[in-house]
Amino acid sequence: MVRRACFQVTISGLARAAVTVFSLAFAPTGASAEKVRVTYPNLNGSYIFLFTAIDKGYYTQEGIEIELLESAGGIATPALVSGDIQFSTSGSSAISAIMKGAKLKVLLVGQDRPNWQLWATKKEIKSLEDLRGKQVGIPSRGDTGEIGIRYILLKRGLPQDFVAFTPFGSNVGARMTIVSTGALPAAVLHPAEPEIMKTRNMLGEAHLIADMADEVRSTFNGLATSDEMIRTRPELVQKFVRATLKGMIYSRTLRDASIARFARFMKTTTEAVSAEYDQLRELMAPDAVIAPEAQTMEIALRGEMMNVVKDKQPTIANVFDFGFAARANAQLRAEGWKPEP
Repeated sequence: MVRRACFQVTISGLARAAVTVFSLAFAPTGASAEKVRVTYPNLNGSYIFLFTAIDKGYYTQEGIEIELLESAGGIATPALVSGDIQFSTSGSSAISAIMKGAKLKVLLVGQDRPNWQLWATKKEIKSLEDLRGKQVGIPSRGDTGEIGIRYILLKRGLPQDFVAFTPFGSNVGARMTIVSTGALPAAVLHPAEPEIMKTRNMLGEAHLIADMADEVRSTFNGLATSDEMIRTRPELVQKFVRATLKGMIYSRTLRDASIARFARFMKTTTEAVSAEYDQLRELMAPDAVIAPEAQTMEIALRGEMMNVVKDKQPTIANVFDFGFAARANAQLRAEGWKPEP
């Protein structure tokens, strides 16, 4: 027996960070429903897998009723540690907390690469190695643009202070102007921005020197929970991972239906979100995990950024637990499960 229900989200002790989600989903009735609280940072395409899993009733099928909370990772992660929530989609924030000793695990990875490119503004700068000691423009310190550049530096055996980072804000016009005028030796751009600049004759000598989508594999969002949940409620964790994984598979498999859902959540047209969806689709982790070498790189990079000495850094097993994803994937394959629009 099910009923059509709007997810009623309340402003609670989660630092008053919750907002109502304007979507409908089926929720089980009766005492048998498992009620869990899950957070997402903000309403954008990166979390379409979560909204899809809710909208398609995948959690309901697992006997789970969700209280959905909008909360940035800096607030959601402490709540995850304290047990105020059971799951968070701020996987990157969870890793930072684990580096400091938090007993959490990343269970799934939604987006495993950043949608940034590094552009040099002068023709004499031919590669990242030519930027030694030079300023690189990024929207803000600690964002995915900076993390992506630091990842490439570590991957190429270059020190983390090889370049200096200059925040220039999130304004797209300002970002393109900085590259066009050569105000900084290099800066990060989204892939669509150079195309816009080209049509406006703004590129000048600017040229691509590193595409982070090609070089970086890391945790930019996903699913995290506490060690306590894994220890005491492994069956619930498995069900939640299975439902979430279905949402991820659907989101990267069914383009038109996903764009329509994205537009509905954002209260706009499919034309307005289709290009963003197509970009995001290219960044989705194929199996909702990252490879062992990427896990090792992630921990090493966070250690560098957070000044955690190597012998104090957590092991892979203390950061990632992809066993639930492996079991869910195996079950879905055995069942022949495929998403339906």
